[in-house]
Amino acid sequence: MVNNFSAAVSIEKARQLGLQPCLICRPQNIYNGSTTTAKTSGQAATVQCKGKTKAGTRCRHMTRIANGYCYQHQPE
Repeated sequence: MVNNFSAAVSIEKARQLGLQPCLICRPQNIYNGSTTTAKTSGQAATVQCKGKTKAGTRCRHMTRIANGYCYQHQPE
């Protein structure tokens, strides 16, 4: 993930660059036709967001994003 920047790359070019399918959204694995099921080591399936609400309480959203923040509290 590179600051909301993406460019189309052919499958052949991705292989040459050594790129792998995204582990966050888990699309179909284009190299062997299966879906990826590997999880980040040391992480539970979901964790409570580390973010704080406007009221100062901890966010109640659960997230699978490796940095521990939900979509609303992503650090910039």
